[in-house]
Amino acid sequence: MPQAKDIMNPNPPFCDPDTPVAEVAKRFADENISGMLVVDEEKYLLGVITETDLVGQQNLHIPTVIALFDIVIPLGETKFEHEIERMQAMTAESLMARDVQTVKPDTELLDISNLMADEHAHHLPVIDNETIVGMISKHDVIKALASSIS
Repeated sequence: MPQAKDIMNPNPPFCDPDTPVAEVAKRFADENISGMLVVDEEKYLLGVITETDLVGQQNLHIPTVIALFDIVIPLGETKFEHEIERMQAMTAESLMARDVQTVKPDTELLDISNLMADEHAHHLPVIDNETIVGMISKHDVIKALASSIS
């Protein structure tokens, strides 16, 4: 049975907690990734940001107009500009999930699969002696399960 070390990405994407959310979103798009680790200067795991976090963050914006009985009432550019500034000031730390499930390099595929299902986790950092050695996504698990069936 494959283990975490066999299916993980040994070079997972990561960022600092002070990285602007706009930069994080750009990396997700440019690098075609679905999750990113947030680490401190010593590469100690602080949290994880996923596509879901980024999409959910977009729902925070204040509408620029209100429609009421077929009448459109503008709320003013000031509020819109303020919201844009607030979103640009958001950092990875403000968006990341802090309570992150992790696995060890020798965790078996079945246990990884069960943990992801039970905890609704899409990404699992792989930690060895408090050091990040990789990350597993649901896609990695699906590939491993498919190849074990063949």
